[in-house]
Amino acid sequence: MEKLSLDLEHCYGIRKLEANLDFSSANAIAIYAPNGSMKSSLAQVFRDIADGQPSKDRIFPSRVCKRNIRDEAGNELPRESVLVVRPYDEDMGHSAKTSTLLVNRDLRQEYEQLHEGIELANAAFIKALRERSKSKRDIAKEISSAFTASPDKFLVALNRIKDEVTDRPDSPLRDVPYDLIFDDKVLSFLETQDFKTAIDGFIKKHNELLAASTYFKKGIFNYYNAAQVAKQLADNGFFKAEHSLNLNAGEKREVRTQKELEDLIAEEKAAISNDKELRKKFSEIEKLIQKNVTVRDFEAYLLDHEELLSKFANMADFRQEVWKSYIETCHAEYRELLDRHQAAEARRKEIEEQARLERTQWEDVIDIFNARFFVPFRLEASNRLNVILGRDEMLSLGFVFNDGTEQVSVDKASLMQALSTGEKKALYVLNVLFEIEARKKAGQKTLIVVDDIADSFDYKNKYGCRRRRWCTSSAIATACRPST
Repeated sequence: MEKLSLDLEHCYGIRKLEANLDFSSANAIAIYAPNGSMKSSLAQVFRDIADGQPSKDRIFPSRVCKRNIRDEAGNELPRESVLVVRPYDEDMGHSAKTSTLLVNRDLRQEYEQLHEGIELANAAFIKALRERSKSKRDIAKEISSAFTASPDKFLVALNRIKDEVTDRPDSPLRDVPYDLIFDDKVLSFLETQDFKTAIDGFIKKHNELLAASTYFKKGIFNYYNAAQVAKQLADNGFFKAEHSLNLNAGEKREVRTQKELEDLIAEEKAAISNDKELRKKFSEIEKLIQKNVTVRDFEAYLLDHEELLSKFANMADFRQEVWKSYIETCHAEYRELLDRHQAAEARRKEIEEQARLERTQWEDVIDIFNARFFVPFRLEASNRLNVILGRDEMLSLGFVFNDGTEQVSVDKASLMQALSTGEKKALYVLNVLFEIEARKKAGQKTLIVVDDIADSFDYKNKYGCRRRRWCTSSAIATACRPST
């Protein structure tokens, strides 16, 4: 921008103003006029441009307002190229734009890319688990709570069980409906003393039958193990190749086909499941369930899956086993997430250390403020690392109040109550500096309109403004190029 032409009528008390401002030989133009000469009105006109609002005459709204401000090419000013600095604006603060533009972009981008890869893998894993478990709950919180004492340690929980989870897509508990079994009302019912007594009797009898079984052994070789053997042998052509199995049951029993093995398993399972005393124990449990109307869906499921009853003695362990079974069926997504996280961890630490050592333009602006303005507090960037790495969007300023030999950290609200008007204005200047530095770094050519910014400063702070090349009396217009 080299030149600016102004043609105004009835704008906030300005009856008529025609002027040409020439910036070709200087970056700043100061306009001096006595009080009441509508300097702030002119600043408001430029504020309207920045806000994308029409101008008007507040006192005589019926008067037709004319606002024609153009550059040397006859173009209107884009709203983003105008910044109006009022005498004081307590609400003005640094924005997300000023926070993110004053960082090492390459460092932040690499850090975000590391996390983006992890997030994509995490989303794929969560999706697979949700489809398997059919749960509507927060999957990450459920897994974290199951394996740790906290609901927000998802990756810690996954790493803790990595040696216990294998790639078994047909895991025995993979089809357990999570939200049904681990419903709060069902869990409360399972914790009642009547149920605990009944389930203890059922499990005791069940274990006695397993101990007396010809082929099954508790904790070693159960229904599931036997069915898996039959399936794996058949899938790999064992019986088609005319091989046979010898089962050790006191005396050898030869099995030549998959059907023979499956029939033998079914007979053995039926002998246990149909035991009269075991059926009596199960009936006792069924009656208890029927008394509780809130667990009817659970009862319907249990009638077809009574083999799960033995798991209910320790619901915490059962919950972990269920999640392991789900994860086993999503093993590819599980490994992808852990591998990405492990690969990113070392580089993440390196980036965080580099970011810790980085000096950003925040520090430059804050140092200028601390050095040039005489106020009873010192500024600090309290979350600089988090903003540099993209964890926080906004920079948080810390305030250390000085009172002679004593210092104390205070929040902004408490600080503002203790400051004089001039001291508050000094803090306001800091936010203006942030905005200007952000625009410079972004390469945003900007017209800065300044309206009596140092009006109520004491002499020392007016001098601090002058060292920053601010106009300090009734200046209202200055132009700033990105290189300034």
